[in-house]
Amino acid sequence: MAFGHIQLTDELVQSVRDTIDIVDIASDHTRLTKAGRRYKGLCPLHKEKTPSFSVDPDQGLFYCFGCSQGGDAIRLHMLTSGDDFPAAIESLALRYNIPLPAVRPGKSGKPEQQLESVLQAALDYYQRQLADNKSPRNYLERRRIEPELIKRFGLGYAPPGWRNLLNALENKFPERLLERAGLIAESQKSPGDRYDRFRERLIFPIRNAAGRLVGFGGRALGDDKVKYINTSETPSFRKGRLLYGLDLAKRPIRESQRAFMVEGYFDVIGSVAAGVDAVVATMGTALTIEQARLLARFADEVVVGYDGDSAGEEAYRRSIPMLLGVGLGVLRAELGAGADPDSVRFDLGDDHLRRLVREAPDAVVLEIDKMTAEGVEREPRKQAQAAKTVVELLGAVPDSVLRYSYARQAALRLAIPVELLLERLRGRGSDKKPPKQGDSEGIVRSLEEKILQLLLAENAELYKIAELPPEEAFLDPVCRNIYSAFRALYKDGNEAPPAARELLARLPDQGPAVDRMARLLLEVSAGSNPKEFQASVRRLERRWQQQRARELAAQISEAQRAGDQEKLESLLTEKADVSRRLHDRKDEPAR
Repeated sequence: MAFGHIQLTDELVQSVRDTIDIVDIASDHTRLTKAGRRYKGLCPLHKEKTPSFSVDPDQGLFYCFGCSQGGDAIRLHMLTSGDDFPAAIESLALRYNIPLPAVRPGKSGKPEQQLESVLQAALDYYQRQLADNKSPRNYLERRRIEPELIKRFGLGYAPPGWRNLLNALENKFPERLLERAGLIAESQKSPGDRYDRFRERLIFPIRNAAGRLVGFGGRALGDDKVKYINTSETPSFRKGRLLYGLDLAKRPIRESQRAFMVEGYFDVIGSVAAGVDAVVATMGTALTIEQARLLARFADEVVVGYDGDSAGEEAYRRSIPMLLGVGLGVLRAELGAGADPDSVRFDLGDDHLRRLVREAPDAVVLEIDKMTAEGVEREPRKQAQAAKTVVELLGAVPDSVLRYSYARQAALRLAIPVELLLERLRGRGSDKKPPKQGDSEGIVRSLEEKILQLLLAENAELYKIAELPPEEAFLDPVCRNIYSAFRALYKDGNEAPPAARELLARLPDQGPAVDRMARLLLEVSAGSNPKEFQASVRRLERRWQQQRARELAAQISEAQRAGDQEKLESLLTEKADVSRRLHDRKDEPAR
């Protein structure tokens, strides 16, 4: 696992690009099959049943025709792991045994890298304390948490006392850094004095989806009235954007396409102890849309295992629209009044918990049953109110076929025509389709992309610099970035069209230009066509000259008002030159 303690050099980035295998990276997340010189498979970035994910090992690129994500192997690693670019470079370098130029922790490097150094040092301390203290180990033993699970989840212990961690780390890190990491806090009674945030607590390391340590949770083992506390919020620790246990659960979730979502740390560990590995927790907070979207990257459906008390039931009902809205199927593990997954395992056994997860009923059907209680169809006002609540629930279901099936069940229970419910649903806008990405750019984007596709195609012609359009003719900034890098490689004296890998190395690190280039190269096989290229270039230049003529007219008027004769003459000269070129090509259509 990477920790970000490296110096990110151009040489390191290029070594990673030259060494990594995109088929190897993609195969970690989906099963690929050979299709000509490319590979295809189900996209690991969104849920689909028909393969639309394409990988080109020669060009080192991937593209999904379903979700329109694309890029190189570094980009794929970032999307599937949650790593940022520096962390991706480090992770991939470690994986492929590429030497890393190290930076001393806590002395230099980016702030987030320093924070991670502090967190790792704190975790080492907490784990040593757990190994040296019988009291927290006895507590874990009473809760039937085996040593293997303690190691797997990296549990630790913060002993009683106000400055244990602070004293242990103060010679390695400044107090301000420990405070920024959320590990210590300043006393309100004595400003300037700082104390440990975690005291006499079992410690749960919290990692993001990529496995990077971002914070801690602490469970009180003494008489503290607050049972659970977490690291204070930091740039990398946002509770609403994290799911506890996802780093360990993402593989079994992907394999089963089902996740078990619970509320707390012990619910996760207890579920794993019972043999339910595909489990994550919202860390005791209400589900957020960011957490729902994160879970939807890995699963098709989610079994909600929130506590069976009133608070858990309310949190479960609030979660349903969010989970449905991101395309997840929702099921409900019926744990029983006042029970949680860990107590079910403890009181009724591992098999019972596994069965509750395996046989969890459809949450929407359960809710419809509650909303359309027996006899409601005989009371018109209650019937109308029930129909209203059903419509509110089903409005979150994005799939029209699934929405119809639920509506039909509800209509039968309410003894009304299903068309009445569907009419209300349409009134809520549930059938509206989002605009397709890029529609606003229309023909402008397609013309620029066509030129780039022809330039980057296999067996493309080697055009002279004079035959290429100016960079200013590309109005789409992403296309302009790609084209600028392409021209720069030509100026370097290439005797053949630059390869995709060369061009990728010139582009900004994992920006939108990499996505766009992957689509241009993998979406179609344009082939070499000089006549089509020249015609497209003429249309592009004509469009650019028309726009420049409009800009010049406005600038000329401004120069006349300002009385700037020198600027006016320069603008008039350029305007005449643009008009002449437009006249020479007047027979060519502008598109």
